[in-house]
Amino acid sequence: MIWYKFHLGDYITHTTHLSDAEDLAYRRLLDLYYMSEKQIPLNTESVSRKIRIDLDITESVLGEFFERTETGYFNHRCDAEIAKYQAQCNTNREVGKRGGRPKKTQSDTESEPTVNPKKIQNKINTITSVAPTTSRFDEFWAFWPASKRKVAKSTCEAKWLKLKLDNVADQILANVNALKGSEQWTTGYEPAPLTYINQRRWEDGVVEQSFSRRVI
Repeated sequence: MIWYKFHLGDYITHTTHLSDAEDLAYRRLLDLYYMSEKQIPLNTESVSRKIRIDLDITESVLGEFFERTETGYFNHRCDAEIAKYQAQCNTNREVGKRGGRPKKTQSDTESEPTVNPKKIQNKINTITSVAPTTSRFDEFWAFWPASKRKVAKSTCEAKWLKLKLDNVADQILANVNALKGSEQWTTGYEPAPLTYINQRRWEDGVVEQSFSRRVI
């Protein structure tokens, strides 16, 4: 890809906690992903040299914003943008093979209805005035207990949206609330949020969970 959309609002929201070096590493990793149009290689030493950032910082950013797979480090947002870009390129090539887009004839021009810019703007205003669809992921993330395993927020959010977990958000929050009092979680062995989502652990229930009790 020679260009890609940069959603400034989303980026700032998810990177305000990063240091300058981490922020630079993330931007360069995104550039590497989009330029190659494929996942970032698992050889982190080679990757850190390519983006000219220290290895520990590179690995930290990869762990937070990318998902490690057998074939490389995956990012849902990047893959979605690459797929749209490639589809547009294919469309452009097909149009080019047919000699470009056909020119409009006089009859086509005459049959086209007159467009009223004010009506179009009113429709746009009506659409944008409707409350945007919001995700309950932020509610889930805030509800999750703070620990060193609470990482990869953007990856978790991408998974949440992909799996459409808003539909079962109440069940998930109730399950997390119950598990927060379990012996495993209170002793610091709770899973990472990404693991919890990937394994759909809310479906396991908490019936057989062992809850900690204070012995007096």
